[in-house]
Amino acid sequence: MGDVEIKKTADMKKLKRPLLIIGLPGTGLVGSVAASQIVESLQMGFGGYLSSPDFAPLAAIHDYKPMPAARIHFSEKFNVVVILSEMTIPVSSSLDVAEKIYTFAKSIDASSIISLGGISLKEEKGEVYVVSSNREAVKDAIARKFAKPIKEGATTGVTGILLAKGTLENFPITTILAESSEEYLDPQAAARVIRTLTKMTGLAIDTKDLDKEAQELSKSIKEAVIKSKISRRKGPSASEGGAMFG
Repeated sequence: MGDVEIKKTADMKKLKRPLLIIGLPGTGLVGSVAASQIVESLQMGFGGYLSSPDFAPLAAIHDYKPMPAARIHFSEKFNVVVILSEMTIPVSSSLDVAEKIYTFAKSIDASSIISLGGISLKEEKGEVYVVSSNREAVKDAIARKFAKPIKEGATTGVTGILLAKGTLENFPITTILAESSEEYLDPQAAARVIRTLTKMTGLAIDTKDLDKEAQELSKSIKEAVIKSKISRRKGPSASEGGAMFG
């Protein structure tokens, strides 16, 4: 297993106890989509990247420019750092990635870490949940009714490791999870996560693009379902390869 490295490409010394936000791929790609929207909305600069021999050999292309798939963005104006990945983190690298992110958070004197993601409990559509090493964050979410707590369960991967480490070392690490589709990218869930983050931190992040994407996706899904129902009623035709002849 290769070692994970975090390589800075910019000076972040002007940040003062910044908030560190993490968005990694998962259910509905909520974490990656939400983090990308935050970077775009706050016009955050490129600050570095994560690398490992075990990472997929790919680059993300944004506005015609190739970028590392796992990277760091920062904003001195909003005092925020975002670590996002547009590739799946290998299970074998999860522990190392979590350790390196935690060490990085300490190196920039981060005030707290908030991870964004999706979850599929299939209980209530549109629900948002919060899990935290900081009990006050959970109590605040319950009192203000912008998220529900999770009493029993498990969270895996980088976020799970970070949450456990935060509890053991008394460092505030929180994850915000929106009920999301397992089958397709879910911009609506990403928008809900961002709105909850706004309530928790006061960061003003525009979600109009995500809301528009969600509406378009909903429309296309409905159209696909309608076409599917019509196709089933008509039955297979010979031209579709559905009929068999002996």
